[in-house]
Order: sequence, then structure tokens, then C-alpha cells
Amino acid sequence: VTLSERAVIMLYQQYSSSLSLAVSRVSSSSSSSSSSRRRGGDSFRTTTTTTRWRTSRRRRTKKVSVTVFDSSRQNSNIGASTSGKDTEDDAKIGVGSSLFERIQLASDGYVRLALPGNESREVDKRPISDLLYGFLFAFGTLAILGTIDALIEVNFQKPFFIGAWGTISVLAFGTNDAPALRMWNVVVATVFASFVAICFVKFFGTTVITRALAVAISIAFMMWTGAIHPPGGAACVIAMDMIKWQELGFLYALYPTVLGSAFICASGAVCSKVKKRWPFTIEDVKSAMMNMKRPNGKEMVQTLKSCGSGGIFAYGIMNTLWYSFGIVTAVYAITASGATSLALIKPKLLPALAAVWAGSQATKLFRISSSIALAPLCDKILNRVNRRLNETNSFSKSQTLFWTCIATVLLGCAFIAA
Repeated sequence: VTLSERAVIMLYQQYSSSLSLAVSRVSSSSSSSSSSRRRGGDSFRTTTTTTRWRTSRRRRTKKVSVTVFDSSRQNSNIGASTSGKDTEDDAKIGVGSSLFERIQLASDGYVRLALPGNESREVDKRPISDLLYGFLFAFGTLAILGTIDALIEVNFQKPFFIGAWGTISVLAFGTNDAPALRMWNVVVATVFASFVAICFVKFFGTTVITRALAVAISIAFMMWTGAIHPPGGAACVIAMDMIKWQELGFLYALYPTVLGSAFICASGAVCSKVKKRWPFTIEDVKSAMMNMKRPNGKEMVQTLKSCGSGGIFAYGIMNTLWYSFGIVTAVYAITASGATSLALIKPKLLPALAAVWAGSQATKLFRISSSIALAPLCDKILNRVNRRLNETNSFSKSQTLFWTCIATVLLGCAFIAA
């Protein structure tokens, strides 16, 4: 063999070895890709493309199947491998592009601080019980403040109810543990914003510039001291624009802003604990209604009797509340009709008492069920009072309950006589 022939043989061997190595690599990569496609499921989609080429004899057409990576499906698969909450949040991103989807999500039986937008997740998803507790606490708190405002207005001719309390009520009863509701934020922000507003009113008057400057200074101070509190800005604007608050002078910094805000914050803290302690969803309500039996009066009375002294005490409280409300309403209705003398009251007194009695019969099951629910709490109160009394005297539960009823009757008689 000549030298040139030997060189050709060596080149052929090297080419064949490299070719076999390339073929083995291609086969291994194709097997791995097929296994990954089997694992990925919907993460890949098959797209059919058409490849054409022309030869000297005829035009040939060949269909080639190409596997293309689908990023949207891969994202869904990734989300499925994570926690359920992340999957739910990822699925709801982009819901803001459809008004129907937003309405459907807003009425799904949950409450939120905000629905998901095109690029943001939903915020603070909570059960429907938060709606009920927030409504009840907001109504009760603002009703109490409104009653105090009416009493102060009548007796002292001073204003009390301020518009900023509407803002703080949204934070207190519509959210849970909002940082803006911390007592430091409430006191520092409200006092400083009110003080700045009164200073500007006294020394510079109310103009467009002074109003904007007072609010801007208040915001800067809140940020500097870590006391961001949105109702503080509302209190500042109210003091700048309303004369009745300006007449209070620097007292406005404490009364009524801080007093009412602190009361709302305390009520909001209780509301937040109730939301966390007793949550329920619409499904819970439906299942409870399905399992709920029709109330039977005899069974409820037996249940109340089995509650012991606590049940009797609770039933006495419910009866006292009902009859006090009924008698006061009857007396008010009689006097409002113009009957002031005894001769005019007599013919109307019997129908009024009959209406109170009829109402007591209609609400009897409600009072019994409420008494059963309050029985454990009333039993704890009786035990505590009894322990205190036993330190000096020997009283039993029945004696404590008896003298409590006597005191309640005497107090009611004194109230009616007055």
C-alpha cells in the first residue's frame, strides 16, 4: 500500500467514527426529548409545517411535524406543581380584561380588598363572614357616636360627629389589622394634622395655598414619624373648611378627632378578633341550613331548663329587654297621641299592654334560643359574682339570681315612675 492510499484509509476511518458518534448523540437527544414531552403533558404542542423543494424531475411536498414549546401551558403546569393558592392566584391574573369575569369573581362568596387586575393578584381574600361582622360593628359603632353627637348638640350646642370617622371606619371594619390603625398612627397623625390646620386658619386664613400646604406638611410629618393615617388628612381638610370646627380652636386637636378615632379603632380591633375567631363561608351557611331542624318549642324549653341558673338568668335578661322596650314604646305612643291625663290614658293603656303581650308571644322562640346561646356566658358571670359574695357572705346561685331579679324590677318601677 502506498503512502497516499494509507492516508485515504485513515481519513475514511476517522470520518466513519465521527459520523457514528453524531448519530448516537442525535438518537439520545431525540429519546430524551420524547420522554420530556411525555412528562410535560400539555406544555408542548405539535405544529404541522409544510416543506417544499424542487428537483429536476418534479415538485415534491413533504409534511414535517415540529414540536414547539408552549410557554403559556408550561406556566400552567408549573403552577399546578406549586401550592393551590398560588395556582388560584396565577389563574386569576388578567381577569381585569373582562368585565363579566370581574363581576362573576366579585360575587363568588368571598370578600377582598381588591380584585385581581391585569398584572396583579387579588388582595386579602377572606370568607363572607367578614362582610357580616364588618357591617354589624360599623353600624353599631357609628350609631353610638351619632347618639353621642345628638346628646352633645342638644345639651351643650357643640358639634361632635366628624366626617373623618367615615374614612377610619372603612379601615377599621373593612380590613384586618391595617397598619394605619395602630394607636401610634391614630394619635400622632390626627393630633398633628388637626394642630397644623388650626394654626394655618388662625395665622394665615383658609386659602387654596394654605389648605394644600397644611395637608402636605401633615403627610410629610406622618411619613417622617412612621404614622401614616389617612383620616388625619381628612381631619386637616375639615378643620380648614368648616367654621364650626374652627370655633373650637386648638381643642379640635383632641376633641372630637382623637376621642372618636380611638373609639373606632378599639371597636375595629374587637371586630378583627371576631372575624378571625368565628369565620364562616356561604357553604357553611348552606350546610347548616340543610341540617337545621324546625324549632320545637317543647324541646327548646327543655334545653333551656338543662342550662341551669345560667339559662334562667339569660332568659330573664331577654325578657327584661323585651318588656322594657315594649312598655317604653307603648308609653311613647300613648303620649305622642296627645293623651296626657289619666282619663285619656286609661282607654289606650289596655290595647297597648295587649300589643306588648302579643309581641312577647311572637318573639318567645327567639328569646329562648338567644337565652340558650347566652347561657354559658351568664353562668360564668353568676359564678364570678357568687365567688365575690361568698368572700363575706354565704350566697348561693339561686339567691344571687333572686336578688338580681328583685333589683331589676325595682329599677324598672323607678324608671316608669320617673
